[in-house]
Amino acid sequence: MPYKDMPWIRGNELLYLPDAVPIRVGSSAWFDWLAQAHAFCYQPPGMTQRMTVRREQRRYSFYGYAYLKSASKLHNAYVGKSESLTIDRLHEVFDRLLVKVRTLRQSCGLG
Repeated sequence: MPYKDMPWIRGNELLYLPDAVPIRVGSSAWFDWLAQAHAFCYQPPGMTQRMTVRREQRRYSFYGYAYLKSASKLHNAYVGKSESLTIDRLHEVFDRLLVKVRTLRQSCGLG
């Protein structure tokens, strides 16, 4: 379940208010919303883990960073600028974070 009151992506749609019309990821409405959003949750279909994507200022621009917590360890990955954030990019970053989690588990002898 996403964090209370945080926008989240289910499937290929952004749900940000209980009574609002969903926004399709990759549409012009998505990029308009993303330009002013601070954070949202993303959980791929069939997965139990989710990541939080946050918009952070670095130097003179805003960039996206994703965070996924597993076994009390917070993993992060660079997402990119808002204008390049598509559903494929979200999948790619989520997969990269899962690799970090698996690598850490293997190095600790947990599987």
